[in-house]
Amino acid sequence: MSTSEQTEIERKYDVDEEAVVPDLDGVADHPDLAGGAGPVLEVTRVERAAPAHLRAVYHDTDDHLLLGSRITLRRRTGGHDEGWHLKLPPVAAGSASSGQASSGQASSGQEMSSETSQATGTDHSTAASASDGSTRGRREVHAPLGSEDEGVPAELLARVEEQLGGRTVAPVIVLETTRTATTLLDAEGEALAEVADDVVTATVPGRDGADPVVRRWREWEAELAPGVGGPSGDALLDAIEARLLAAGAVPSTSRSKLARGLGAEPA
Repeated sequence: MSTSEQTEIERKYDVDEEAVVPDLDGVADHPDLAGGAGPVLEVTRVERAAPAHLRAVYHDTDDHLLLGSRITLRRRTGGHDEGWHLKLPPVAAGSASSGQASSGQASSGQEMSSETSQATGTDHSTAASASDGSTRGRREVHAPLGSEDEGVPAELLARVEEQLGGRTVAPVIVLETTRTATTLLDAEGEALAEVADDVVTATVPGRDGADPVVRRWREWEAELAPGVGGPSGDALLDAIEARLLAAGAVPSTSRSKLARGLGAEPA
């Protein structure tokens, strides 16, 4: 089974049920915020997709060893990127090799979750600083969906064998998300970013015959398109953030949907 890896740079926001995703046409990075580096990124058109239903089953040990190492492992159906996703911590800036990492930082292929705002000074999660001054975040490894009874792909388990120490993983939570995505495009029709409006229901199976625990919340995610990054990408996220905050969003303090769904953070 083949795996693929990519870089994700995103910010998360909490919103209430009445909030409306604002008009994002015309959003652009600011040369001062970008430090004069990189191309000017400007949104000239937006496309809003029909709501999609995503179902993600997260796997971990019963005492959440992976989550404790800032790692998540899920099988997700629905959406354009369905499959197995292994999210890993960022590689520290200036490390000897982008493919080498310890304490849960696996090799090569970085999907990053950059969640530090220069505009607000808010740290939305944990993000390292790259040598060019841009933010770096979590890496993600993808594997094909396969059938549900095939179990976790061996290639992904091999990436976290040090953290697991021989322990086995099993489903610990199911997240069902209704996502309405808005794609932000430039004058050439190339995607610059996506803003996702997520309504999430998390179900934790009950133990020893107890009823399952259900938690619900709504959040927005602003994510740069593949290939968009650096200071210009950060500045574009700052500009998007300004409009989202004006629409009632609040920078999220949640590390992940998984932590929130398990009750480790407020829903």
